[in-house]
This record gives sequence, C-alpha cells and structure tokens, in this order.
Amino acid sequence: MTENALPLQVTGLRKTFSSKVATVHAIDDVAFEIAEGELYTLLGPSGCGKTSTLRSVAGLEHPDDGEISIAGRTVCKGRLSVPPEKRGLGMVFQNYGIWPHMSVFDNAAFPLQVQRGRLGKKEIAERVEEALAAVHLEGFAGRASNQMSGGQQQRLALARALVGRPKLLLLDEPLSNLDAKLREAMRTEVVKLQRELGIATLFVTHDQDEALSMSTRVAVMNAGRIVQEAKPREIYQDPADRFVAEFVGRTNFLDGTVRGDGVETAVGTFWTSTPGHAAGDAVSISVRPEAIAVTAQRPTDSTPNVVEGTLVRSMFIGDRLECHVRAGEHRWLVRVDPYFAPRVDQTVWLQLPPDRIIVIPA
Repeated sequence: MTENALPLQVTGLRKTFSSKVATVHAIDDVAFEIAEGELYTLLGPSGCGKTSTLRSVAGLEHPDDGEISIAGRTVCKGRLSVPPEKRGLGMVFQNYGIWPHMSVFDNAAFPLQVQRGRLGKKEIAERVEEALAAVHLEGFAGRASNQMSGGQQQRLALARALVGRPKLLLLDEPLSNLDAKLREAMRTEVVKLQRELGIATLFVTHDQDEALSMSTRVAVMNAGRIVQEAKPREIYQDPADRFVAEFVGRTNFLDGTVRGDGVETAVGTFWTSTPGHAAGDAVSISVRPEAIAVTAQRPTDSTPNVVEGTLVRSMFIGDRLECHVRAGEHRWLVRVDPYFAPRVDQTVWLQLPPDRIIVIPA
C-alpha cells in the first residue's frame, strides 16, 4: 500500500445500460472514499446502482467513465482495467459460493491454490489456519463444508475472502440468505471481526437495519446517485431529503409552510428547533413513530405540538405497540410502550417534541 493512501477512492463513476426500450444510468457520477478500518455501506432499493458500483470496484463491471484506486494504485481509468484477481481484494457474495464437495480447508485455501506464483503447502496451511481462527472456525478445517450451518458457511466465506490478506474487503449482501434471528446475530459477528482485523470494507445492502447497525458511514443511493452520505445516526435523524427519510426507517410526513419558528400545516402549526429555513418556504415535516408521545389524557396548555386524534388500529409487536391515530384527514403511525393498551375509537393526544421534528425542503 502506498504510504498514506486510502484503501479505496472512487471518482466520477458512471455506467449506462441501453436497450431498445430505454437507457438506464445505473451509476451516475458516484464518488466516495473509504478510510483504513472503515466499514462503508452503500444502501438503497433494488436498481439504485449499489451493486453495479461494487461490481465496478471488484472489476466485474467496467464503468463508462470514472476512476477507481485501491491502496493508492489506479485499477480502473479509461481503457485501463486491472483484472479482479490482481486488485488485492477479498469478496463475499450473497450466496457465499461455498463448494459442497470440498472440505472447509479446501474452500478457504482455494484462492491461494489457484493464484499465480503459488505459495508452498506449509504457508498455505498457515494462512488458512490464521483465516479460520480470525472467523472463529478453529478445528473445522477437516469438516465437510456441507455439514456446516448457515452462519458457519457465512464465516467460511469470510475466511476465504481474508486468506489472501486483501487491502479491501467487499461484502455483497452476505446476510440476506440467513433467517431473521441468525441474520441479527451475524451482524454483530461480522462487525466484531471487521473491527478486530481493521480491514477497510465496502458493504452493499438494501436492509436499513444492517446499514444502521453495522456501518461507520452510510451512503444512501437512488437512481444511480449518492443522495446522502453520513454516519448512521445522522442518516436516520437528519435525512437530507424526503427519499432518505422515507427509505431509511418509517416516518410520518406533513406538508406545510414555514412561519417563524414553526411550520403551518393542515393539522395545525408545529414548533420546531430545526434551523435553516426561511419564512414562506414550502417544506415537509418528518416525525419518526417512536418520537411521538401518546397519552389518554389531554396534556397541559403549555405543552407544544399537541394533536388530538382517534385511535383507529393498534398492533402488538412484542417489544412495542404500533398505533394508527387519525387526526382530521391525516393518519399518524406511532410506536409506544407495549404495556400501553388504548382501545379502538378512543380519543388520544399526540405530542411531537420540537427537537424531533425534521424539516425537509418540499
């Protein structure tokens, strides 16, 4: 690695797919960089360009324009395209790609056994042992890979990606094939391993929970572009636009107009502590369901941002109660303590804290 070089730099990346029906800008002027030890996530819906971007970094797609540098070395620019196996990468695919007829050892050793300038058997064995230990699969080398659980196969895929000591690790939705409980456990496992190894990682997912819980930084993509890049908390609590607010988690929207320190809407005027908007600006307010307090008694007159409504539905989810409250023509989604048990058609009051109201340009 060149001294002080970043593990990954992407600049002005573009990729277009054309057919008789339409031209699609899969990647539209994408630029980002990943620092040493960082887990950087591309998050977005299907077709947003995140996988095409990762495949371009991997060398599996050749972009129409832009530059990609790995550890200070340009691997893609103009006609230059360094082959995937020479980019110094490790990659874990969505389906893991574990060969069922091979042992755990042979699966992990495969990249070393097929590379040019092959290592000796002793060094290969040492590298495999080191990689398996890193993913907590010590003692599994002789086991048949088809006798492993889904979580163990996922860790084996990670070991195979790490055995070559890559400069950059690419993860292409590696948890999507696991059941919900195992997926949640493996999030913690992958992050722990990534932090322990200190390896720069580019992670692609459409799962907001994965992105928010695992990432150092998140880049939300839409229609081939990065629309916001920030730390997970900022992405959720301070979205740049309506798309980000709506895609990352769930939220309530109301359109309105800025009036002094508040936003005037069809439901009423809501006081906010969000600066940066001028009087008369058309905006939307976004309020997360868990930010809203619900009471069966009317709050005091001094309580700001109170909305009276009628409970139309409630759903018990275990760790929370999801309530739908109708106020005029608007329906609010609210998440509350599961021990709160209002009845359908009961009058309730919602209170929206000013510091939790997100004001977004219309």
